Amino acid sequence: MTAVVPGEGFAATAKPRPTSRPIPAEHRPQYKVFTVPAGDSIEDAFNMLAREGFQYAGSAQRYGRTEFIFVKWVPAEPVVAEDTSS
Repeated sequence: MTAVVPGEGFAATAKPRPTSRPIPAEHRPQYKVFTVPAGDSIEDAFNMLAREGFQYAGSAQRYGRTEFIFVKWVPAEPVVAEDTSS
């Protein structure tokens, strides 16, 4: 299994799946994108990500391989204004 984090660029090519609840503004998405080599169990990878709180978001075809995209919503870090008065 190959994992890429955060993978926001991959999510744009994914087949969207409807979400059942609105996402609060104080949260941001965290992505995991991976491919499963032939012969490996995709079920094991899906279960591992589910235990980490990720949900299946879709898949994309890139370079002849299927990439699976998972997302979970994590707390967004507050934006701190920089002091530019010098």
